[in-house]
Amino acid sequence: MPAPMRAPDPAATTIAYVTREGYVDGVSLHIGTSGWAYKEWKPAFYPPDVPQDRFLEHYGSVLSACEVNATFYRLQSESVVARWAAATPATFRFAVKAHRRLTHGRAMGWSDEERGFLERFLESVAPLGDRLGALLLQHPPARRRDDAGLDAVLGALPDGQPFALEFRHESWADPSVFDRIAARGGTVCISETAGEVLDRLPPGPFAYVRLRADRYSPAARDGWLELLRREAAQRPVFAFAKHEGIPAGDPFGGIGLAEWLAAHAEGV
Repeated sequence: MPAPMRAPDPAATTIAYVTREGYVDGVSLHIGTSGWAYKEWKPAFYPPDVPQDRFLEHYGSVLSACEVNATFYRLQSESVVARWAAATPATFRFAVKAHRRLTHGRAMGWSDEERGFLERFLESVAPLGDRLGALLLQHPPARRRDDAGLDAVLGALPDGQPFALEFRHESWADPSVFDRIAARGGTVCISETAGEVLDRLPPGPFAYVRLRADRYSPAARDGWLELLRREAAQRPVFAFAKHEGIPAGDPFGGIGLAEWLAAHAEGV
């Protein structure tokens, strides 16, 4: 087994799991933020003459991935999702957040009705095709560890569907949980909020990290670039910077950090 990863402070970390079968991609490092429809990113990121309905097209010319939060609140029409795909290059990847009906119920496991809703949700994002990098199921902070519920969710997700489970309660931070997910070919995704750099990313078919600190020091930023490039030499890596509360153009946080990482990771 590889050496254990240095664990971040639990208070500054959330944990998710990602798995995908048969992932094939010519791009190893996918970098972006959560969302793209932010008028306040003009003019530092979006040129003044780019209309909002072409924001995603410009975003996809600079960055190579995006987390989508809109899917958490409502089902998107297949025509809308198809437009997302059409506006981005073939190597672009979306991570879509699962609808809250699938993650914020009283119990973690799914009823037959909820399993049916999962099918409808997956059908709604199917137009993304290969651009669907991962499905993110983000559970509420109060949700404590539930082994039976976890098994039920893992059993309900279709084989071959890339997915991430994010737990924001510290009771999930247990190696035995990690091992059960890893046994299915999954990997741990770190959501880092303290501005620190890890020694390595968890093993798996690909890696997924969320850089959620408001600002990273020059040393931390360089450290993350080195780590992402090293990991991406071995497997695909997804890295998402924070999207809100940080002015565009700051190369140490938010969309500016994503731009900087993408520019300096070219060729990976």
